[in-house]
Amino acid sequence: MWEKVKKSILLLLLAVSLLGFLHQKKIMREVSPDEKNELIKYLQSNWETPENYIISKFHEYDIVFIGEAHHIKHDVELIHNLIPFLYKNGVYNLGIEFGCYEYQHKVDSLITAKSYDEDLGRWLLFKWGSYWPYKEYMDLYKKAWELNESLSEDEPKFRIVNLDYRAKWNLVTEGMTSSRWKKVFYKGERDEHMAKIIFKEIVKKGQKALIFAGQQHSATHYYHPEYNFENKKLVGFNKKRMGNLVYRKIPDKIFNICLHYPWPTLESLTEFNYPVRGVIDKIMKEFEDKRVGFDVRDTPFGKLRDDSTFYSAGYDRFKLSDFCDGYVFQKHIEDYEGCTVDPLFVTEDNLKEAINYLPNPRLKKVMKSPQQFLSFMRLKVNMKRKFGDFE
Repeated sequence: MWEKVKKSILLLLLAVSLLGFLHQKKIMREVSPDEKNELIKYLQSNWETPENYIISKFHEYDIVFIGEAHHIKHDVELIHNLIPFLYKNGVYNLGIEFGCYEYQHKVDSLITAKSYDEDLGRWLLFKWGSYWPYKEYMDLYKKAWELNESLSEDEPKFRIVNLDYRAKWNLVTEGMTSSRWKKVFYKGERDEHMAKIIFKEIVKKGQKALIFAGQQHSATHYYHPEYNFENKKLVGFNKKRMGNLVYRKIPDKIFNICLHYPWPTLESLTEFNYPVRGVIDKIMKEFEDKRVGFDVRDTPFGKLRDDSTFYSAGYDRFKLSDFCDGYVFQKHIEDYEGCTVDPLFVTEDNLKEAINYLPNPRLKKVMKSPQQFLSFMRLKVNMKRKFGDFE
């Protein structure tokens, strides 16, 4: 019986994988000569590396939210690179979505220890999400430890602050009710918890921090739509994302930078297109150096419109400056790589717990071995399968 189920899963995954290559290539919109010239000139006059651009924002702001799509290797590696830059510029905190605050004492111990404990770093990420076996996220702790190891005893230590908590994913089954979901998220909404920790660990201490999380959590003045895809109707807006909650209390001290990634469309959250209809990608083809950070607000880039993206639902003439304050481009989408699966993340010893804490109840039923578990997670971050129709 299991062999039939496994064969069905493999055939389904193969079909999905092939579809990614069979889709027609995404099309970038035409850019007029005047618009193209204006955007190119703006970048030429304001060019900064992503690292220098992000650090520059701390001259004016205390909290910089940097939002990602998840699982894109070079985005997490950018945060690795930023850790020593942050420290040199008086920013001693990195807040991350990808860890549980209830284990913060273990994080503090790990990144200030005499020697680095790889197993503890792995355990910390596993407790946040057994479905997140990606080495680049786990290595955030290691990069912080490497910095602290280079400091003298009397110098302040760099901190990573885990913002989230461990949801009770083991309670998730098919046919969930609202009362049962409340038991899963027993400490309340994740965004509200993360915002609370930012105030507790950073704002109230008068410190600065880079906050690294999904862009859906990181947006500040932008409210994510609650959208019925079947009826193509706006239901409302979520105004209680982490960035929203922090921004409303200290708006003058907050800045949101969005990392470049494909945007979901109005058709589905799993169907993607170029952000702002490909204008940024088209402009960046004019530059040999692809790594740049730039302002969106009050710039030519801020005026770029996109009425086809999910993010535009409920917005009249939606433009990039409605979405974020700054932007970082590092690679064209066709060059993206997924994060690296850690082969030791799920073993026979923790397999049962790893399966129980999967958010997807259907996956819980089919996962049978560490190898199968990790193979599925590796397929999940295959960027050629996911974004194979971008050029």
